[in-house]
Amino acid sequence: MVITIGNQKGGVGKTTIATNMAVISAIDKKETLLIDADAQGSSMDFRSLRKNGLAPVHAVQIIKPTIHNDINTFNNFHNIFIDAGGRDSDTFRSAIMACDFLLIPVTPSPYDIWSSEETFKLLRQARIYKKINASVVLNQVIRNTNISKDVQQALSDIAKEYELTISKTMLYSRVAYKESVSDGKGVCEAAPQSKADIELQQLYQEVINGNTEKT
Repeated sequence: MVITIGNQKGGVGKTTIATNMAVISAIDKKETLLIDADAQGSSMDFRSLRKNGLAPVHAVQIIKPTIHNDINTFNNFHNIFIDAGGRDSDTFRSAIMACDFLLIPVTPSPYDIWSSEETFKLLRQARIYKKINASVVLNQVIRNTNISKDVQQALSDIAKEYELTISKTMLYSRVAYKESVSDGKGVCEAAPQSKADIELQQLYQEVINGNTEKT
């Protein structure tokens, strides 16, 4: 399965989600590839920090609009996670065209959801050529706060207009993310059974099993 985690809007936590989902897949004994399609190279940095003895996550960087063709050379992998974003619309579009499932992280603000609309439009264009399932996931949610009605309405409007589902799982802002990345570990390795780990595991299962919520 090819899963692109992407949003052209920065600061939504796509790399954190992509790297952690790749680690969960590898621990699940699936041959796993992480493709870094962002010029910042954060996923490659994460991979370079992983030490021998950890579950193997293979990684390559492809920052050109050929990902949807290049993906065919990686048929030996069970799960492929593409970390996509940045201002290069051609590369981002290619990353969408390459995937079976597009996971779009957004932060819990109506303005941030609306400013992600360029990503939704690129998805709509890509769907002219192939079927792509897609879901929006709320990320960096502040603990002990309720999601406002404005955020809920913005999500509902976007989901209906662009035929998206909304993830049942929300990812909260937690220290475990920052503490794990410095060692090149996933949260499931550095803080197993933590709340952050449980949330990520739930999101992983949603995506792999297609169990996201219709609007």
